[in-house]
Amino acid sequence: MPARRSEGKRRGSSPFQLITQQLKFIDLIFEVRDGRAPISSAHPQADKLFGPKPRVIILAKEDLADPALTKRWLQVLSQEQERTAIALDLKLSRGKDRLISLALDLSAPVKQKLIARGLLPRPMRACVIGIPNVGKSSLINWLIGRRKTMVGNKPGVTKGPQWVRVHPQLELLDTPGILPPTGFPQETALKLALLNLLPEGAYDVEAVGQAGLDLVASAAPAALDRYTSAGEDRPANLEELARARKCLSTGGRADTMRSARLLLGDLRAGNLGRLTLDSPS
Repeated sequence: MPARRSEGKRRGSSPFQLITQQLKFIDLIFEVRDGRAPISSAHPQADKLFGPKPRVIILAKEDLADPALTKRWLQVLSQEQERTAIALDLKLSRGKDRLISLALDLSAPVKQKLIARGLLPRPMRACVIGIPNVGKSSLINWLIGRRKTMVGNKPGVTKGPQWVRVHPQLELLDTPGILPPTGFPQETALKLALLNLLPEGAYDVEAVGQAGLDLVASAAPAALDRYTSAGEDRPANLEELARARKCLSTGGRADTMRSARLLLGDLRAGNLGRLTLDSPS
């Protein structure tokens, strides 16, 4: 396997090209998105890349998203042909049978086309795809569990990848397809940074921390009470937050970098409530 990856690099294959090559042998896409940003966490080129292939959109981290907005987003995302959506908390076991059932129903026309061409019936082949850090590996591990059955390389399919039988009629590629970062619009990039879906070197931590503070102050102001004592005002900026949480540096100066990291950590962990950053139109 290491030699094969090196060969791909020598030939100049980009992650996007490798995914494109894989998709030729895939019947069904599991596209993972963050449930708190159902549109922002989709790759801008996903529709072009996947084309008409059946696609199940998984809104991961259901437990951290606003439940009412999640319900609305599931309706919106399931309106297009060849596509459906489900929200999951991958820390829990529930939902696996429903996801597999959705996948088999959505890919049934693919199987019928194979039979019509005189090919022997076979399990549908699925792969998990999404932007970095959105939960692709978590979904694979969640689906495979401890009872995985490796079915090995597929003759005439691809060299190297391992397939896992997750259902008598469904096999899963055990390696996630990573859609590489691209030029996101500023508002989208901000949401991705807030949710830790962009590398920290790609944004200003304090600017994103202040944006997160403003967001929580607008959407769920009572959540900021966790940073104050009785009778105190809620912090309006990172300096006030730093003083409220005693994030102080030499000379008693407010350490706004520490307070930004504190705020972002709490927001990402759900300590400030269940928030969804994208609103359905």
